[in-house]
Amino acid sequence: MDSTSKVESICLVNRYHPVYSVIVSFNMNGKQILRAPFRILLSLIKSIIDFIYPPFCIVCSAHLLNDERLICEKCWLSLPKVNEDSNIAYEIKLKLGQEIHFSQAISIWEFSPPLQTAIHYLKYQGFKTLANQFGIFMAERLRQISLPADQTILVPVPLHKTRLRERGYNQSALLCKVIAPKTGLTYDDTILTRIRYTESQTKLSAVDRAKNVENAFKIIQPEKIQQKLIILVDDVITTGSTMNACARELMKNGAKAVFLFSIVKA
Repeated sequence: MDSTSKVESICLVNRYHPVYSVIVSFNMNGKQILRAPFRILLSLIKSIIDFIYPPFCIVCSAHLLNDERLICEKCWLSLPKVNEDSNIAYEIKLKLGQEIHFSQAISIWEFSPPLQTAIHYLKYQGFKTLANQFGIFMAERLRQISLPADQTILVPVPLHKTRLRERGYNQSALLCKVIAPKTGLTYDDTILTRIRYTESQTKLSAVDRAKNVENAFKIIQPEKIQQKLIILVDDVITTGSTMNACARELMKNGAKAVFLFSIVKA
């Protein structure tokens, strides 16, 4: 067989594009004789990318622009923000009808169907990158408050180990990891733990919610929180019963004060 008819197939990755690859064939003299899209691989890679970063907004289904991820800018701007003068702590106290163990409560947005959808994707669909977007807004809000960085600790509301194993991550901890470097605050998820598995709070009344989480939390390292301001972080404040139970343990074990901090106030 003539050497010029021998073909050597080489798979080259286009260095100028993060997704696409092509198969290029050369003859023995180095002349390119075939250049075709690697269609099957492209299709697979595109499917994976579209799964991780869907090309459509999860809230309104509009096509996302190149710099948008999961939620379009129009939807972000339309979300109903909490009035910064709102007394959320007082609202929670009225809902609970019992003593509260925190000084302040802060939320970024009021509850709305679009936020319900976004939170659902964050918590139950594995869209952890939403924590990055939510965390940016939360960090910006905290920077508006004068907090002593050396005396303040971000603490996520913990999941029970069974639920953590089922979900694979704690969305509150993901939020803290984003907020901490953007605010200069310390983040610690080893202080507070959930020692009792509790049923979902979703369908329970305020009274039953409080009973459900009673004695469900424990402080592991009380020496870390002595006279410290604790920013207790969660995705949603509904009645506040879970976060109030956490705050109770934090205050009982030496914290100077506890602030509740969430994405949404329901």
